[in-house]
Amino acid sequence: MAEQPGHHHRLHEVPPVALIIIGVSIMVVSLAGFVGACYRNTFLMYVYLWVMFIIIATLVGFVIFAYSVTERGSGRAVMNRVYLEYSLQDYSGWLAERVAGQRYWSKISSCIRDSHVCGKLGRNIAGVPESAESFYLRKLTPVE
Repeated sequence: MAEQPGHHHRLHEVPPVALIIIGVSIMVVSLAGFVGACYRNTFLMYVYLWVMFIIIATLVGFVIFAYSVTERGSGRAVMNRVYLEYSLQDYSGWLAERVAGQRYWSKISSCIRDSHVCGKLGRNIAGVPESAESFYLRKLTPVE
């Protein structure tokens, strides 16, 4: 798929959309179960049972998958740094290859570049940009 000029990747919008979809699907299935229980509709109760089972099993599977590909990536303390240093080699081979692959890295780097996240990390103190030494002493989150 070719990149179009001016096209911005909105990777940071994916989790909220996914959560909304999951929440709405659980609400609809729960409503079907509620209606089935109120009107003693066995079909709706079975639909509720199986669809909720599938949703819960999928979420448990996703949690297990996410833990298995990130379990070794806990960060290491580095001399003269308050924050932890993370390395791509600490993660599973699948995740490391996927992130480092040209196809996905171009999307990731484009998202980072378009969000101007690097410029937002810098601070100005009385109009003077923060020094590298003071930046390294800041407590940063893993995403930063």
